[in-house]
Amino acid sequence: MTMASERQDLTLRREAKEVLGLVALAQDKAGKARALIVRRLTDIALLPESQLTPQERQLVDQMLAQLVGHIEVDLRARLATRLADRADAPQEVIVTLAHDVISVARPLLEKSTALGDSDLVDVIQAKGRDHWVATSRRKELSSSVTDALIATGESEALIEIARNKGAQFSAAGYERIVHLSEKEPALCDLLVARDDITPALAHTMFWWASSSLRLDIVNRFTADRRMLREALNDAIDEGIDAFSSDPELMRTLSMMAPQRRYGPSLGEELLSAARSTDMRKVVSLLAKYADIRPQTAAHIVTDPGGEALAVAAKALGMTRKEFLQFALLIASHRDSTSRTAAEVNRLTALFDSVATDRADVVLRYWDDTVRATKPSIKAAGRMAAA
Repeated sequence: MTMASERQDLTLRREAKEVLGLVALAQDKAGKARALIVRRLTDIALLPESQLTPQERQLVDQMLAQLVGHIEVDLRARLATRLADRADAPQEVIVTLAHDVISVARPLLEKSTALGDSDLVDVIQAKGRDHWVATSRRKELSSSVTDALIATGESEALIEIARNKGAQFSAAGYERIVHLSEKEPALCDLLVARDDITPALAHTMFWWASSSLRLDIVNRFTADRRMLREALNDAIDEGIDAFSSDPELMRTLSMMAPQRRYGPSLGEELLSAARSTDMRKVVSLLAKYADIRPQTAAHIVTDPGGEALAVAAKALGMTRKEFLQFALLIASHRDSTSRTAAEVNRLTALFDSVATDRADVVLRYWDDTVRATKPSIKAAGRMAAA
């Protein structure tokens, strides 16, 4: 390369560098200009309603929505934080920012009352975990929003809405989150602690709840029927006579039905079946005398914790001695081991703490909530074959 060529090449590189510097300066100035315009437009958008016509406000909203996508993330985040506390925030802008990266969207999703239920549902369906969790932490959540969050199945979001006292649930949504709690022990604890949980849903969770939570469910979500039965006695009798063909009414009235009384031979009959290792017969007798479905009886017999058996035994009027013998026999058939002293004390305390009438109410709830579960009946069969 000649000396002239080298000088020309050096000149071209110097000019190229100068051009790139000018472009960067222009871009920097453009960025600062956009940021300044966004701040000014935001100031205008947040003026009192009396100072802007609807048409002017709509124009400002539209201009802001077009500009926010062209400013840096930190500026968008500051704008979102500023708008999060304003109920009159420009609608198109906050919807755009709510769909932004989570560092931008979080304050709006957690606090903005300018975002409607449909806006929040759109975000939930379009975005992912971080946006779901931020939405679940809002002070208030409508049932349509909780339905959308429950549909995600995201553990942290489910725990947040279960903890959220301002969250409302549809009947279907509540039932779904209750069933999801089977795989989330923390979720189960939070749902049982809610003021709006129904007894039926609480007793549904009994089957996978911890031992301490089971005791809480039995004590908190079981009513004494005597006063209600006395007040509704005539209506119950009339209802049973007039509507025996209505399964829904009969299911409701069964909660108020008088508790059956059995003689001392009942306990011995169940113990005899348990000694013979015929678990299918135990399930059949329990279903017959407790007036529950075989599926429910199978759930009780195969339940490893033993709390269900304590409640059923109390409802049937078994003595404490009969119950303990019965429980130990069932446990030995299930896993060939004896219960520890601590387990025996825990089950005895539950048996002693629940009144017979309340125990019978629990059986009605279980019979209404336990689904047809052939595996439980099969499990009883396997116990019999062991």
